[in-house]
Amino acid sequence: MKDHDFIKVVKLLLILVFLYLLMLAIECIVGSFWKLFLFLGILLIVLWCFYRKKKAKSIAKGVLLLIILLLFLVWSIGPCVYERHFAELEKTELEEKQRAIQAEKWEKEFEEDMKKAQEKDKEEYDKRKVVKESNEAEKANGISTPVYNFKEDQDCSDFSNSTEATEFMKQSMKAGFGDHRLDRNKDGIACN
Repeated sequence: MKDHDFIKVVKLLLILVFLYLLMLAIECIVGSFWKLFLFLGILLIVLWCFYRKKKAKSIAKGVLLLIILLLFLVWSIGPCVYERHFAELEKTELEEKQRAIQAEKWEKEFEEDMKKAQEKDKEEYDKRKVVKESNEAEKANGISTPVYNFKEDQDCSDFSNSTEATEFMKQSMKAGFGDHRLDRNKDGIACN
């Protein structure tokens, strides 16, 4: 009784293994008429053996032919199955490593970009702070001078006199916008 149950389990396992291999190989089998013909021949021999076994006839010739055809099928679809299934597993491991390296690279670039953006924001904040402080200092001293936009390029013709141009140039340099090429001879006095 125990041997009979063991044989049933072995048959079931063989059927499951066959189905698994069939699912792996089905893609490669359908790709060629020769492989498809070979597979159909194997199925017909399996059915023939099953029919002969039911009638209690010998199935030795069928099993031998089945083994030969299975070997031909495995030989013809083996490289295809390896290439399409097992090589893909190796490829995915390599791709995972490449993705990890790429992610690290992008993370470093992102951090560098964030640092640059923070430095740029800090510089702009400092410039605005200097302009604001200079305006507040002038208001506290009671001096009413026009508020200049240091981002716009100014020429000597934009000012009424050299003193006004010199004051603009000094405030612009404090704010970090340069001298706007108003002091060409570099003597500290604009438009002279």
